[in-house]
Amino acid sequence: MSDDSKDVGERLRRVREILKLDKQTFAMRAGITPQTYGPFENGTRALSLESAKKLRETYGLSLEFLYFGKIDDLPHRIASEL
Repeated sequence: MSDDSKDVGERLRRVREILKLDKQTFAMRAGITPQTYGPFENGTRALSLESAKKLRETYGLSLEFLYFGKIDDLPHRIASEL
């Protein structure tokens, strides 16, 4: 489990795909602009705490999952498909 930007981005991509959302919809539902979100998922920019909190609130993604890959506290639908 790693907090490397590429690993965080991969987790974001997997969740987005499980939810069957495109990048723009996934970002905008969480109140993040697609321009801000894109580099997080691509692993070229570290996920900010502010954006992580928005993703937590919108999709139930724990900070432990977003930053370290811990799936214990994820919604069942997401955890079962990871």
